Amino acid sequence: MSCRILVGTAETAKYVYNITNGFRELGHKADSLVLDPVRHKFYNDLEYTLTDLDFLRETTLYRKSDGRVGIRTTRAFRAFVERYDVFVFFSGTSLLPRMVDLPVLKQMGKKVISRQCGSEVRDAALAREFWRAHGQAFPRAVGDAPAAVRCADEYDVVGLSRYHPAFANKLHTTRMAEQYADAIISGSPSQMLGLRPYFQSGPIFDMREFTFKVPRRAVPIILHAPSNIEFKKTHVFLKVLQELQDEGVRFHLELLHGVPHGVVQQKLAEADVLLDQLSCGCGTLAYEGMASGCVVLGGHQDAASPLPRNRPIVHVTEATLKERLRRVILDVRYRTLVAAQSREYINAGYGSPVSVARYMLDALDRDAVGDADLFPTLFVERGVAPEGQSVPEYLKEGSLAVLKKFGAFPRADLARLISVGLLPEGAVSELGSVPRWDESQLVREGPWVTTGPNATYGMPGRLRC
Repeated sequence: MSCRILVGTAETAKYVYNITNGFRELGHKADSLVLDPVRHKFYNDLEYTLTDLDFLRETTLYRKSDGRVGIRTTRAFRAFVERYDVFVFFSGTSLLPRMVDLPVLKQMGKKVISRQCGSEVRDAALAREFWRAHGQAFPRAVGDAPAAVRCADEYDVVGLSRYHPAFANKLHTTRMAEQYADAIISGSPSQMLGLRPYFQSGPIFDMREFTFKVPRRAVPIILHAPSNIEFKKTHVFLKVLQELQDEGVRFHLELLHGVPHGVVQQKLAEADVLLDQLSCGCGTLAYEGMASGCVVLGGHQDAASPLPRNRPIVHVTEATLKERLRRVILDVRYRTLVAAQSREYINAGYGSPVSVARYMLDALDRDAVGDADLFPTLFVERGVAPEGQSVPEYLKEGSLAVLKKFGAFPRADLARLISVGLLPEGAVSELGSVPRWDESQLVREGPWVTTGPNATYGMPGRLRC
């Protein structure tokens, strides 16, 4: 059955544009909404269905007596919402600031998919612990740095930008989605504060926009195009490349930063090797590199970010980067084999707009019956508010509500969350009503990465790289 779908409201890595087209290819009526102030600097030439809604300026927020946020909306707002069946929101956005309209959408019977993308929900302290457990050093970016700010109630939090690094701010984004979305799509390296089971689809890109070519050069062109040089650990890549060059290893380096996506796309078509990021998981650029015929090196280790399954990326850490990069540079036969396998993976459709659009809609059905890809445990086990940062009571109550509705791991010590101020003080008597997940159906794939029986999206077998 055809659905009416709205996708928005901030662009991230061309996801809004691509997934809108994916829904359309599936036969749905899909519109994209990216408000002009948040158009992405690398994709500012894209065309969207909508870029402004006059009635949003007529909608006001106010502080209620309990510190929660009240909404004075208009008939035009409600009429607009009624046009759609499903709303897909990216990077902690919705129609109104800080997702405060999600309860309204739910009251109106709408389906909501929340697609988290990174630092809008990633907590630096927990991320550092997660990264270390998976063999990486956490490359803290500006948006992940802790910041003390007074947040006494929801109205204070909503006044912050969605990327403000305050703990309460990221907890707000996480809990709003967990309480009011019908499915959450994220990834283990980002969903640090999560309690509710969620889904993971990986990046969204259109392989038809990329030219596949394996140059087979004896002296390869190596491309590194970081969107954030700190998070991607550009300094480590450059240090290792200099060491290899000093040892007589020959290559040509293309370093791009702060350029439009179209420029990166052109360079990918000519490159032999792509250096993605030294991190847990891989981003959109890695998929674009595979589609272009590049051998991709990055910290993609499957256990840290398990879906899509069996990505043919050469996994590297700071300790292994030099020798694995040396082999990729010198061994043309190996490089050609990996590039061919990468394209095989991309040809299978993983990451394509249609594939991810179908996956998102399937996630709505799966979530409704208690199925999910990932079952988070890190926040329950290690979560704590940074020193000097308060957790407003509404967030403690929201955490309890999520636990009571969606459950927890059987051996989870929920009382610990009360002792560290992350659940209401009076919640002890309610912890017994928290359902527990069926451990026999779950698989622990790595530190704080536990998957469900249907977490299968990706290649069924590992490719030979």
